[in-house]
Amino acid sequence: MSFVTVSDVRNKAFVQTVLAQDTADLAAQEAEIARRVRQEVTKLREKAEVEAREAGLLAARAEMAPLKDALASAETALQTAAAQLSEPLAKKERDLAGLVTELAFLLARHIIGAEAGSNIEGLHILVTTLLEEAAAERGPRQTLQLRLNPADHAQIAPLIETQTVQLIADEKIAPGGAVAELSSPEGDPLNKIEWDATLQGRADAIRDALGLPEDMP
Repeated sequence: MSFVTVSDVRNKAFVQTVLAQDTADLAAQEAEIARRVRQEVTKLREKAEVEAREAGLLAARAEMAPLKDALASAETALQTAAAQLSEPLAKKERDLAGLVTELAFLLARHIIGAEAGSNIEGLHILVTTLLEEAAAERGPRQTLQLRLNPADHAQIAPLIETQTVQLIADEKIAPGGAVAELSSPEGDPLNKIEWDATLQGRADAIRDALGLPEDMP
């Protein structure tokens, strides 16, 4: 004969259910606690790593400060030395550039003189260019004159149509040069236009283009 009643069986089942629920709740709480502990440990580890890196950087910067100052001093010294060395070199470069410019001017002037004395074809081209430019500027009442050295005049005259230009032999013009003039009948100097293609005029134009002083021989 069993002494366990139905009521006892039900009570035991109820207790087991409650215990199972409590066990599950405890397990969940333990898991949550473990998760939070791991999370806090991770935060603490990351914070410790950041603080360690910052401390390391501060220590490294402190150790590098004297070296940085030394490098800055060395850089300043190098810049000063470079400036002291570059100034004489820059002066030499300027002097050399000036010498090259002067030589270029002397060479150009020599070429102008050499060609002028032997190249009648070049003079013909020069005269033709002057007359074309003067004709483009010529007014209805203006007179066009072209002054040449007498020797050049004798050679150029047969090559130029003289209906619209007056050729004048002028001993003041050096061989190889020419001067074209537009003037009004009234002789008003304000209406006078001149194209100076003398040897000296061309040399002066080259000198001005090179930026050389006017008193350069």
